[in-house]
Amino acid sequence: MLINEELECVVCCYEYSRSDRVPRILHCNHTFCAPCLEKLSNLQGVIRTVSCPLCRWITCTQASLTLPGALWVNTDIWDQIAVEQQKNQESMKDLKKTKTQLIKSTIPHSRHAGFMSTLQKMFSCVLQHKGRMDTFGQSNRRRIA
Repeated sequence: MLINEELECVVCCYEYSRSDRVPRILHCNHTFCAPCLEKLSNLQGVIRTVSCPLCRWITCTQASLTLPGALWVNTDIWDQIAVEQQKNQESMKDLKKTKTQLIKSTIPHSRHAGFMSTLQKMFSCVLQHKGRMDTFGQSNRRRIA
C-alpha cells in the first residue's frame, strides 16, 4: 500500500489522477505525471529524450510516439488512485448522512429552545409586572388606611 506522498508528482507536487495527471514510469523506474514529463522532454531528430529529475538517467523514445504512448503507466499508483477516490466518495456519503442527521436532530431542539426562551421572557415580564402591582397595591392600601 502506498502512502499519500507517493500519490503526487515530486516535480509539480500535484496529486496523480486517472485523467490529466497520469503517473508514467521512466526507464529508471521513477514515476512522474504526464504533463511534467512533456515539459521535461527534448526532441532530438527522431528521438525524444527525458532526463529523470531524480537520478538523471536518460529515457529515449521514438519521436513519432507520444510520451503517453511510449511510457508505461505506474499501475501501483493507478490502482491506489481508484482506492483513494472510492474512500473519498464513501467519506462524502458519510459526511452527507452526518450533516442530514445533525440538521434533523437540531431543528426540533432549536425550535424548542426558542420557544422556551420566549416563554421565559414572557413569564419574567409577568413576574416583574406582578411585583410592581403588588408594590403598587401595598402603597395604595397604606394611603387608604
